[in-house]
Amino acid sequence: MDSESMQRISLYLDRGLVKRADKFAKEQGFSSRNELFSRAVESLMTDNALQDNDFLGEKLAGAVMKLSEDNAKAISKGLFRYAVQLEMVMRMLAELSEYTPEQVEEMRREAINNVRRTRGKVKLEDILAGYYDD
Repeated sequence: MDSESMQRISLYLDRGLVKRADKFAKEQGFSSRNELFSRAVESLMTDNALQDNDFLGEKLAGAVMKLSEDNAKAISKGLFRYAVQLEMVMRMLAELSEYTPEQVEEMRREAINNVRRTRGKVKLEDILAGYYDD
């Protein structure tokens, strides 16, 4: 900045604040108090302007919300298709088997424990290998 565009002003600041500001300026690599206070004032004014006219924030929040909604719809549709296929398989198995309600409940408990233990990465091959080992 050239000296013609600069204006000298006097400030009265708390001594403790000045000491902390000087330490901060040194740690952050500011060349002078002038640079530190100029940047601080600019930053404060920018933050205030953004709060008053937060169009960008509103647009960003709207875009994130729309993307979240779109993803939720896609997941919901995928889960619905999965549930339909699972229902069909369950009906086919029910037609071919004669399990008692107690046996079904035992299989459910075992399935829950397997899914929890493996964090959902249950492989059919592992289940079949365990079934045929019995």
